[in-house]
Amino acid sequence: MSRSKLILETWIIASLLAFINVIIAMVIHLSTATNFDFFTAANFMIPEFGLLLVIGACLMSRQPLDDEKRFDSQGNPVRSWRAALLGQKALLASIFLLAFSGLFFILGMVFPP
Repeated sequence: MSRSKLILETWIIASLLAFINVIIAMVIHLSTATNFDFFTAANFMIPEFGLLLVIGACLMSRQPLDDEKRFDSQGNPVRSWRAALLGQKALLASIFLLAFSGLFFILGMVFPP
């Protein structure tokens, strides 16, 4: 897997999570008749960041250290190596989600309610 594809996939995952958080924050503010602020969406992203970080670290810990053990006799990746690749995506998506959280926090400071 190329690095650009990995970065693009994880960026898409983080963007979708950020978009869902913005929609949830908008629904909350519309239902309570309060002004929308970006802080609510940023606060929703913090637990998601932590969860992705923990899941990604747990999956990456299953990584085989020897290159020979990453593939079976037919050349297919073994289960633990596939889990490690999924963990790598989760870790990178958590970093992008943290960046989105920071962006929404800055937007909340620039555009107060």
